Amino acid sequence: MHYIDIHTHTFYQDPETTLILNVFPEEQDKLELSSYFSVGLHPWHVQDDTWETRVSLVQNAVENNRVLAVGEAGLDKLVGNSYDIQQQAFAAQVAIAENQKKPLIIHCVRSYSEILAHRKKSDQSVPWIFHWFNADEQVAKELIRKNCYLSFGHMLFREQSKACRVFNTIPTDSIFLETDDAGYGIREIYARAAGLGNITVADLMSRILDNFGRCFQV
Repeated sequence: MHYIDIHTHTFYQDPETTLILNVFPEEQDKLELSSYFSVGLHPWHVQDDTWETRVSLVQNAVENNRVLAVGEAGLDKLVGNSYDIQQQAFAAQVAIAENQKKPLIIHCVRSYSEILAHRKKSDQSVPWIFHWFNADEQVAKELIRKNCYLSFGHMLFREQSKACRVFNTIPTDSIFLETDDAGYGIREIYARAAGLGNITVADLMSRILDNFGRCFQV
C-alpha cells in the first residue's frame, strides 16, 4: 500500500508516499528533485503586468513528464489583486491543462460559482482537483458530477468546518488527501480521514491509489 499526498509545498522523501510538489513558474529548477509536480500561477501572485509571461512559463513546464498537473491555479476573493485578471490567468491555465490533457489543481476561495462557470465551458474529460476543499454538500455533488475530485487536509481536524462535516457524505472514489503547508503529516491526515469515514486506513489508501491511477493515467 502507498500514501498519496496530492498537494504539498514542501518536498520530502518517504518510500511509502507519492507526492505532488507544487512549484511556482519561476521555480523550475525544483523539477530536478525526485518527485512528481504541479506547476501553476497561484491567484495570490497574479499581477496585471506579469501574468501572461508567467503563464507562458507554466506552459513550458508542463511539457515535462514529471509534471502531472497544472496548478495550483484558481480564484480568490480575499486577495487584493484584480479579480478580472485572476479570471484571465485562470482561463489561460484551464486551456493549458486541456491542451496537455493534464489535471488542474484548483485554489478556490469564495469563488465556487465562478469556477463552476468556467467548468461548464471546459473540456470536462480533463479532471479538476479542488485542493483544500471546504464547501457544502451541494457544491461537492455539483463538482463531482463535472468530473472533479475534492482534496482534504488539515480542515478535517476542525470539527465545525464544512470540510469535516461534509467528508463522510462524499464517495471515496472522488477524494484525495493532502498536506499542503499546514503542518500535518500525510499519515495523520489519512488516519483522521479513515476515522471520519469509518473505514480502515489500508482501505482508504487502496481507494485513493485507485483514484490517483484513474485521474493521472499512471
